[in-house]
Amino acid sequence: PQTPAQRGRSAARTVAKSAMLSLLQLASLFATGLVTPSQLTTLISSSLRPSSYLATSPAAARRVADACAELEATAPPPLWPRDLRRLDGSWRLIYSSALAGPQPPSPLDGLPAPPAALLAAVESAPFAPLGGGVQQNVDVFKRRIVNVVELSPWPTGSLGGLLSSAPGPLGQASKQLQAARVVLELDHSFSADGDGSDGARRAAAGSTISLTLEEVRRELEGAAGGGDDALAMVPRASSYSLPPPLQLLASGKFATTYLSGSLRISRAVPPLPSAPAELRVFVREGGGDEGATWQEEEDARTAAAEEEAAAAAAAGADAVEAEGGEGGAVEEQEDGLYFDEVPD
Repeated sequence: PQTPAQRGRSAARTVAKSAMLSLLQLASLFATGLVTPSQLTTLISSSLRPSSYLATSPAAARRVADACAELEATAPPPLWPRDLRRLDGSWRLIYSSALAGPQPPSPLDGLPAPPAALLAAVESAPFAPLGGGVQQNVDVFKRRIVNVVELSPWPTGSLGGLLSSAPGPLGQASKQLQAARVVLELDHSFSADGDGSDGARRAAAGSTISLTLEEVRRELEGAAGGGDDALAMVPRASSYSLPPPLQLLASGKFATTYLSGSLRISRAVPPLPSAPAELRVFVREGGGDEGATWQEEEDARTAAAEEEAAAAAAAGADAVEAEGGEGGAVEEQEDGLYFDEVPD
């Protein structure tokens, strides 16, 4: 078995190799002057730690940010609501600057990467997002965005192993939670530039979406255990609807700066101009239809409204007919009684 010093040197070599690979990839990207979506996803994969959203170093995170800016410059951003249907479908988050780790000013890029042991401790912390475990489901017609986040409910790695060996209920619960995960569904409503939420509809107004968190749903999956242990008292699922005051605090805006059939780049719109803006990169899951247009959305809205109006009219006609039938029966009964009483 390796000594701690040997493991440290091995981890350092792995980080250095990954950094060199990402540098070579970035050089090849800029040599052509054109960054493609597939090249960006390859660069991101080599710039993050395995099965993690943490960057291998601040310099690696900066290279991803530079490549995103290069790709954004190759095409104009989408415009809502004309291009809004292109968002519809499921997307997987592959990069977030907020999860990649601290990014000091560029003059400090030459500083050594954080120790591998420190990065591993951050990744094994409770409720750290699992790499590749953030999915975004967009329903344009219903104006809903659901972020599905997978978290570890208990420390993993060395700390998790230490807790699992503890005696009593703590060790038992830790063993049962080692393979468990918490799945959070963050259900948002959203509005887009030009979609009429501000009282005016325009075909091509902008690329900003306003999100408001309205409900949080939680599910515990993969936890082992029987019916007699303490873990059995933890609800496997729950949900919470945010009251309006909290919804205001859980709202935000994101600008989509690049959108293709397979990849999307979005940037948070900070409340203050000087505040840092989170960079997010998504890839589309399972293909999906991204060719719908503004006119197709308008046609779908019109068809839905006409269908709803027709259903309401049919229900009203049935009610009138039923009411008329009851009245006719009463009149016939009254007429019968009247004529029975007329003497011959």
